[in-house]
Amino acid sequence: MNAARSRGWAADGFAGPAVLGLAVCAYAVALHGNGFIAAFVGGLAFGTTGGRRAEPLVPFVEETGALVSLLVWLAFGALAVAPAVEALTWQIVLYAVLSLTVIRMVPVAVALVGAGLDRATIALVGWFGPRGLASVVFCLLALEELGSPAADHAAAVITITVLLSVVVHGATADPLAIRYARHLARQADRCAGAAMPDIPARRLIRRTSRTNHPQGGEQSLAR
Repeated sequence: MNAARSRGWAADGFAGPAVLGLAVCAYAVALHGNGFIAAFVGGLAFGTTGGRRAEPLVPFVEETGALVSLLVWLAFGALAVAPAVEALTWQIVLYAVLSLTVIRMVPVAVALVGAGLDRATIALVGWFGPRGLASVVFCLLALEELGSPAADHAAAVITITVLLSVVVHGATADPLAIRYARHLARQADRCAGAAMPDIPARRLIRRTSRTNHPQGGEQSLAR
């Protein structure tokens, strides 16, 4: 791609689909390995060799990835939710709640020790933490490697956890974002107030002097 663009053989508008072609090829050639890891390694190689020329392609890749993720969520809701609900138990619900709170938020808080972040920021990062799409991918890997019914229980646990994450995080995203924005605004106001030095107050002194008017009179001047 670098050689083609430097010689004028390819238009810049076709560079984005070429990146997608690289991901598909990397996934396809991993015959006895993990296709997701192969595509990830291909992305690392592209970012290393592309350098600054790869930066304009990021928006195209992100938009395409968002479209593919919507398709994955559509398939997830259509195929995985109903069987998981049928196999629902109180143990699965308990683990889903713990996975979204203690199991996820505590490691995030430990990982951010020493980062200089306040408690509100750490709590927000821990609450919204890793997204559920990666869990869906891992669920597909389990089904692919183990097959059914060996992976049915794990798939049910992952599905209920992701489903609960979609509902709870989707409902709390906007209120918590507004609250966190107000928290940042208060912090900025406190920092601005602490950085501004105290200005000593001085009284204005009005002095009056008399000068002779050019026509012989006197005029008062105030300073």
